[in-house]
Amino acid sequence: MNLPALPSGLGGLITDVREFLAAVRFARPELLWLFLLLPLIALTNRYSALRRRKSTEAIGRGAAVAALNTHQYPRRRWLGLAYPLAWTALILGLAGPRWGKSDEPGIAVGRDLVVVVDLSQSMKADDMASPEAKLRWEAARAGLQDLMTAVSRRGGHRIAIVLFAARAKVLVPLTTDYDHVRAVIADIDGNWPPPEIRPGAEANVVSGTRIGAGLIAAVNAHDPRFPGSQDIILLSDGDDPGDDREWAKGSAAARAAGIPIHTVGLGDPVTPALLSLGDPMNPELINTKLEEDVLKQIAAETRGEYLAAQRDVPRLGDFFRARIEPYPTRVVSDDAIPQPKERYPWFLAPALVLFIIGWLRGR
Repeated sequence: MNLPALPSGLGGLITDVREFLAAVRFARPELLWLFLLLPLIALTNRYSALRRRKSTEAIGRGAAVAALNTHQYPRRRWLGLAYPLAWTALILGLAGPRWGKSDEPGIAVGRDLVVVVDLSQSMKADDMASPEAKLRWEAARAGLQDLMTAVSRRGGHRIAIVLFAARAKVLVPLTTDYDHVRAVIADIDGNWPPPEIRPGAEANVVSGTRIGAGLIAAVNAHDPRFPGSQDIILLSDGDDPGDDREWAKGSAAARAAGIPIHTVGLGDPVTPALLSLGDPMNPELINTKLEEDVLKQIAAETRGEYLAAQRDVPRLGDFFRARIEPYPTRVVSDDAIPQPKERYPWFLAPALVLFIIGWLRGR
């Protein structure tokens, strides 16, 4: 039997409600744990009601005692929802619900972070342990999504994205538009990298992995007005077939600018992965593995840290909160952040009204 289709208007309404709930943020989300107290309050009220009933039965028969009731009007049972709804509205209001855009923009207070992502051929190796991110570049993209969750939790930080292979490209300049950055990250595809970073027509291409070029682009993407509040995160397998220490140019540029490079190693450092490149009919087979020594040296030369993600998706959110966010911040007055609009009065006012209704009902 064919079920009737939902009206298009109802489907659109469900979609709108879902998008609205996804857009709601709370200034103090930890207060939502107070909802766990509501069952305890309900049990306490239930216990009090049973005690009152037993006290009434001790006086006399229920019908006789009911006749002595001084209430002139019968109670409406639906008014019993006043207190539960009041507590719910109060907790939501105290948590600071926000949605929509406020007319007053905020000031960007935080750190500047440029993320450099390796999209060279070796990043296509499928030696990662996560079923959702089997390829190295997929694990890098998943780590960036985790990073954005941490960056946007407090806000104020500026972030930029740089991609590189044979050449480098600034995909996103420093910005506080986190929605745009998330959309760009979702579109990163290591199987089809941007044409600007692929090897060009020049015949003197040493390698398709130019880590130094990516790092130099990251240094140049930083705002020179704010030294001391800048970081670079490099996600790579460190595998450069050129083996000409080209990466040293990038670490030297970062060291001269006083910018630490935190390196993230992706891939199996022990067992090489077999990668098929070129013409499918006559492929070139190469072995590639995580070269940790290169990444560790880049981090050490720039006073950064090395995160050995290896075959796992890097937990960049935890790394950012622990190793980057606590350090000194900068204030940018010319990069205003659109602020979500505070909506707590929408919940606190009804909570007050509901508490009054519940009090009047209990008199």
